[in-house]
Amino acid sequence: MKSMKKVLVLGAGRSSSSLISTLLARSESNGWEVHVGDVDLDTATLKCSGHPAAHPFEIDPNDSSSRDAHIASSDLVISMVPAFMHPEIAEVAIEAGVSVITPSYVSPQMKALHAKAVEAGVLILNEIGLDPGIDHLSAKAVLDRIADEGGEMLEFESYCGGLIAPESDDNPWHYKFSWNPRNVVLAGQGGAATFLSGGSARLVPPHRTFQNAREVQVGGEIFEGYPNRDSIAYEETYGLGGIQTLIRGTLRGEGFCAGWDALVQLGCVRDDAPMTWKDGVTWAGWMRTFLPASLADLNVRLAVEKSCLASEATLNRLEWLGLFSEDNGPTMLTGTPAQVIQSLLEEKWKLQPNDRDMIVMWHRFNYRQGNEIHEITSALRLEGQDAVFTGMSNTVGWPVALAAEAFLNGQFADRGVQVPLHRDYYSILLPALEEMGVKFEESHRICS
Repeated sequence: MKSMKKVLVLGAGRSSSSLISTLLARSESNGWEVHVGDVDLDTATLKCSGHPAAHPFEIDPNDSSSRDAHIASSDLVISMVPAFMHPEIAEVAIEAGVSVITPSYVSPQMKALHAKAVEAGVLILNEIGLDPGIDHLSAKAVLDRIADEGGEMLEFESYCGGLIAPESDDNPWHYKFSWNPRNVVLAGQGGAATFLSGGSARLVPPHRTFQNAREVQVGGEIFEGYPNRDSIAYEETYGLGGIQTLIRGTLRGEGFCAGWDALVQLGCVRDDAPMTWKDGVTWAGWMRTFLPASLADLNVRLAVEKSCLASEATLNRLEWLGLFSEDNGPTMLTGTPAQVIQSLLEEKWKLQPNDRDMIVMWHRFNYRQGNEIHEITSALRLEGQDAVFTGMSNTVGWPVALAAEAFLNGQFADRGVQVPLHRDYYSILLPALEEMGVKFEESHRICS
């Protein structure tokens, strides 16, 4: 009788729910054991739901020997731990001749392992979650089709956001957390956003990131898209040499960007200045930390309006958060402004048990074919089931699980450190994702 294959999942956080569930659902037909390790054994056990193929275990953060032994005895490692830990896990796996899949961006440290991975004959597949991941698969499928039909790409835009479903949208920010809150709070602070527009390179510094939002309409609903990180790098990544416009960005609900921009302009989301506030400080008092002394005689709402030239709608959003309150204040009195405001947002933007989140992804392809200019838009809109099996968890976890299945069934020939940009990946994974409900709706028009 053929021995069972061991699939090892490291990390059982909120993005792992759908991954683990899918692996376990397919374990019997594929002959898998699914071992799930986390620093919190209760979390790993809960995610395994008592499934007979599941083997939860505790990871000791101060002793990697047990973790490394699990890696060495596995047929495949799926790393869902914080991104900075992936290279260490990959190094151990390469040494043991075991392949690794992770949804995270390829870091320079991970890229440096390519030659070792090739020599060891293992695949280190990265960027196979939502964004990055489904964005690559869906965009490259259309880009390659346009190229095969003789089209010349002129413009490409791609936006993605983890939002809140309309029936669960009960706040003026049109937002709740469905993934790492810290990443949301620090959005736009990782350096300038760079992109191509009209044939020229553009740079948006962090303090103007949220002032450069553009309207994106999907399914009749209006969203705001702002540029994210380095879009110009995708000219090479996607094979788009000579393209005139190239922008990748993040989607938020209508009005979010203006509200968040006020917090950015004030400095409320800075993470580089640890501070201490007096016991008993109110949120209004906390906000005065960021306001000019010349406005001290004004109430906080009016002072913020004067300082940021904030609109009434933006002020109402800040007031809804409680930031003008003279009665309540932060419980965290020492930390960076970003840490303090995150503690507030985790309460105000908490996904309730019956809430449903929503994933929205939108691509626009503008290209010349013969004497005509064509435009294709491709949009995904997918709601989660609840606060555990969220749309975010589904769209991060499902492609990872499907990639694991394809790899273990011998469908991926690549070795080394890879990203799923080739049709060998999207031709397998997109149809499988569509069966699970991840379906893009395309529209096509001839512009001239």
